[in-house]
Amino acid sequence: MGASERPWRLLMRDVFGKGPRATLAGSVTVERRRVLILPTGQGYGFAATVVAVLIGAINYGNSLGYLVAFLLAGVGLVSALHAQRNLLDLTLRAGRVDPVFAGGEAVFRVCLENPAAARRPALALAYRCPDASSRGVRWREVPVSLPAGEGRCVDLALPAPRRGRLALGRLRVLTRFPLGLFRAWSPFELNAACLVYPRPVGASPLPAPAEPEPSPSPGPVGPSEQDFVGLREYVRGDSPRRIHWKLAAGGRSLPVKVFAGGRGDEVVLRWDEAGPGDTETRLCQLAGWIVEAERQGLRYGLEVPGQRWPPDRGSEHAHRCLAALALFGAPGG
Repeated sequence: MGASERPWRLLMRDVFGKGPRATLAGSVTVERRRVLILPTGQGYGFAATVVAVLIGAINYGNSLGYLVAFLLAGVGLVSALHAQRNLLDLTLRAGRVDPVFAGGEAVFRVCLENPAAARRPALALAYRCPDASSRGVRWREVPVSLPAGEGRCVDLALPAPRRGRLALGRLRVLTRFPLGLFRAWSPFELNAACLVYPRPVGASPLPAPAEPEPSPSPGPVGPSEQDFVGLREYVRGDSPRRIHWKLAAGGRSLPVKVFAGGRGDEVVLRWDEAGPGDTETRLCQLAGWIVEAERQGLRYGLEVPGQRWPPDRGSEHAHRCLAALALFGAPGG
């Protein structure tokens, strides 16, 4: 946006949606030319009262009426000035956004910093959120106050109905300080997006882990092939030799021994085995398998058209696989 853009054009664009969207940025600072001010409902009532007092003073030639009218008008102007100053030089930046599964809520963290030596009371962050009652979009406000020279972080919850990247969209930092007669706000847009994984649901059970490959030559088993890692629940297709029968005799569900090395705790999640459904159904099934394999402590790989990940385990591996499913079919995904 050029420096020559007038405040009324900013007002028209923000209120009526005219013109291009704001440039995405990781952080923004509120400048004087970016602050827009309009009277609230109370402000219009206050202005009507001032006009009525002034008309009465003119009709009756009452000097006290003039004094009251001009005094109230001055209070209104000072209120507008303080509303603007309450926003100036605020810095807003995007914080951490954790991935979520489709159908949940994405929580965007926005941090506000107050560099001034005066506190900033009665602030609010407004963001666009779907309205279930009207099936439209409404602005939701989250109040915040900033002490002098300090900052605060605000969490903005946004529904994540489908997989992919969910952008936070346009924001407003606003205030009605000090008297509620004027509403001052500054529109901006942060470069913040949340990765939405497919919903982890499916009717097919987790594929059975592969059996360990036999040793090509007799001899003692290497340490990497006999290290005991832990136990997991029985999955259809597990070898009876891997079941911990002593614990099973105690009335527990069938526990299966998991060893490091070899391929006895590995499973490959393939696109073709995710069912005959459409693309979204298969992605949901693969996501459900990843969650279940991670819960059981298995090493798992993923094979989808055009991409392949070798078997591994852990939160980073799960994120890589789920992110690939979330962006499957998207440009650059």
